[in-house]
Amino acid sequence: MSHATSSSLAFSSLDALPTQLAILDEDGVIVYTNRAWQEFGNEHGYQGDSSSVGMNYFGVCDLSADADATTASEGIRAVIDGDRDEFSFEYPCETPEERLWFTMRATRFTDDGETYVQIAHLDITDRKRAELEAEEKAERLRNLARMLSHDLRNPLSVAVGYVESLLDDVVAADGLEQVAGALDRMDDIITDALVLARHDAVEELSTVDLETRATTAWEHVDTGSADLVVADTVEFRADPSLLGHVFENLFRNAVEHGSTGSRDSPDDAVEHGASDDLTVTVGVLCGDADVTGFYVEDDGVGIPAETRDEVFEAGYTTGEEGTGLGLSIVAQAVHTHDWDIDVTEAENGGARFEITGVERPA
Repeated sequence: MSHATSSSLAFSSLDALPTQLAILDEDGVIVYTNRAWQEFGNEHGYQGDSSSVGMNYFGVCDLSADADATTASEGIRAVIDGDRDEFSFEYPCETPEERLWFTMRATRFTDDGETYVQIAHLDITDRKRAELEAEEKAERLRNLARMLSHDLRNPLSVAVGYVESLLDDVVAADGLEQVAGALDRMDDIITDALVLARHDAVEELSTVDLETRATTAWEHVDTGSADLVVADTVEFRADPSLLGHVFENLFRNAVEHGSTGSRDSPDDAVEHGASDDLTVTVGVLCGDADVTGFYVEDDGVGIPAETRDEVFEAGYTTGEEGTGLGLSIVAQAVHTHDWDIDVTEAENGGARFEITGVERPA
C-alpha cells in the first residue's frame, strides 16, 4: 500500500468516527477536523466555517469567560509543552435544545518531526443523565431514610411515653391528645416520604384543565376558612397524579403559613392559626406569544427573601409540626415534568409560586 493510499485511508477512518476530533499544531491552530466535528457545528448553528480549520483553538478558549474553557486551554497547553502526556476532563455543553455532556481528551503526537495535539470530544450525555438520575434517586432514599430513622422516631417516642404513663396512671384526656397528635404527625411524615420515594417519573401525560385540577385539589386539603379563586384557566399536558401533589402541597403551604404568627416558617402547621380571610389565587402565566405556565399565590404574610432558596429542600422547616417535605414534593413533581418553579412575592405581599415550561395540547 502506497503512502498516499494509507494517508487517505487514515483520514477516511477518522471521518467515520462518531467522536468529534480536531488536530492542532504547536501554536493551537486547527489543521484538521473530522466529519463529526463539522456536523456538530452545522447542527447547532455554528456561524462560519464548521470545519474550524485555520482557527486558533486557544484564542476561542481565551475569549470565553467560562471556567471549562480555561481548564481546556490550560490542559492542552500542558500537553503541547510536554508537561503531561495527555489531558482529559468532563464538561457540560448548552445547546438551544438541550444540555449535553462531553469528555475532552488531548493527546500529543509527532509527524515528520512536528508536534501536534489530537483533541477528541466524546458525547457522554446518556451516561451523565443516568448518573444524575441515580444521584437524585439516591438523595431521595437518603431523605426517606432520615425521615424514617429520625423524624419518625421522635413522635413515636412521645406516643410510647404517654401510652406507658397512661397504663401506670389514671387515663388523662391531655395525655390521649398528645398520643393522637404524635401518631397523626407520624402518618403525615409517612405519607409525604412515600410520595418522595415513589413519584420520580411521569407515568402518563394527559390533557388537564387548570381550573378543574386546582378546585379538585382544594377539596382534598383542610383549608379552613380560606378561599380559592381561579383567575383564569388553560389546558396543558401533565401527569394528573403528580399535578395533584403540586396543588395540594402549595395550598396546604399557603394555609399553614398564612398568619403573621408563622412568618418564619412556610411549612409550619396551623397551630399558629391561619388568617381568617386568606385567599389563594390560581392563574395563567403568559409570555410574549403564548401561555408559559401557571401560578399559585396567596395574600398571607409571604416568604422572606432570604429563605426562598431553602424552602424546596427536603426537611426544611422551622416549626415542630410541619414535615418539611411539602414544598420538596412540589419541586420534585415540577422537575419530573421538566418544568421550572420559582418563588417570589405576590403583588399584595403574600407568597407566589410560578411554574413555567408547561406543554400545551397539540
